[in-house]
Amino acid sequence: MKQIATVDRFEGDFVVLETEDGMRNIPRANAPAMIGEGMVVEYEDDHILRIDFEETERRENELRRRFERILGKND
Repeated sequence: MKQIATVDRFEGDFVVLETEDGMRNIPRANAPAMIGEGMVVEYEDDHILRIDFEETERRENELRRRFERILGKND
């Protein structure tokens, strides 16, 4: 079954995903070459099927807005 996760980090030959159920290791060989930390991905079993660029951008923008509010940089 396909699931959604966020790339947390890289450890050796593995991509570490943050899922709803905790952390999961996927072999780097089973991930797109352009994958990076913070990206939202769709995975199934031990394969990352695709990067969700729209959701990744949405989350980055939300985090940026929150950080700017903390710093008092309101638009």
